[in-house]
Amino acid sequence: MKRFFLPSFKELKNNYPLDDYQKKFINYSKTFCRDIFNKSSKKLVVITGPCSIHDEGETLLYADKLKTLQKDLKNIFLVMRVFFEKPRSKNSWKGFLYDPKLDKSNNIQGGITKVRKLLLKITTKKVPIATELLDPNLSSYFDDLISWGFIGARTSASTLHRHLASSLRIPVGFKNALDGDVEIAINGAIIAKNTQNYVSFDENGKICQIESFGNNFSHIVLRGSKTQINYDKKSLDQVLKQMKSREQEFSIVIDCSHGNSPNSHVDQIKAFRYSIKTYLEKRYPIIALMLESNLKDGKQKLTPLNLRFGQSITDPCINFEKTKELILEADKMLKKPLPLLSES
Repeated sequence: MKRFFLPSFKELKNNYPLDDYQKKFINYSKTFCRDIFNKSSKKLVVITGPCSIHDEGETLLYADKLKTLQKDLKNIFLVMRVFFEKPRSKNSWKGFLYDPKLDKSNNIQGGITKVRKLLLKITTKKVPIATELLDPNLSSYFDDLISWGFIGARTSASTLHRHLASSLRIPVGFKNALDGDVEIAINGAIIAKNTQNYVSFDENGKICQIESFGNNFSHIVLRGSKTQINYDKKSLDQVLKQMKSREQEFSIVIDCSHGNSPNSHVDQIKAFRYSIKTYLEKRYPIIALMLESNLKDGKQKLTPLNLRFGQSITDPCINFEKTKELILEADKMLKKPLPLLSES
């Protein structure tokens, strides 16, 4: 067994700090995302971006395009998927943070630094960031830069992830399990919204007991299963019934990819359009939709010396032009234009 020592959370943040400009935007972005839950804003959130990032240049180009698109929207607030950790069912590439050179060198210290610097650049562009919180030991390197978090289908039942979510002051969504079990997501959201005591690390890397305040912005994410979708009305009615039996009223995010596609980037279009119509009916507490989107359609094999720029190396994505078309179409379908939230 080999050990490679990593910087403390405090050290990395001091080396790559937020400036005043970035802090102002992050505060605005996090406030806006929380306002969705407080109903201070009636905008629909669309969380869109690559299944996983693997190239800084294409990630920043996507962020530029998303920023430009936001200027044309009146009723939708865009948040960019920037997933730098990937849960793996098989022994494959685990994400930009773990292997930023894509060559199995597994330079995690270098990956942590690259991720923080990249998130700072995206923040400078005034693009809000969402990511999956995969390893609780790593989240504190980036928590000051993230406006929306997710607990994945493979970890929604994890006590450690539920405790982590309970300590955060941003929306954190729990995905239903791979087999479609939504109770796991509901239970995760319940645990996260309550005060928890658990063992973790402080900013200097010292092990300590943490007492969380509970997360009032925990919610559930419907991402379908290996065998069926769950964004349809029958599934949503069942979710409402399950929450009511627990005396809960969690907000819902519809993940238009994964089992709701099912794993077909083209079928995301169908899921998105259906979910927009469902959202307009106001029968369900839907607050956001999520897309896996990249500069180009589809996906490619991880061949480091021969990668096509702008195409996913994990799940297939819809291209940006189709993403833009869908979002502009949805923005027009929403009710009368809503006032913009001031960034001041």
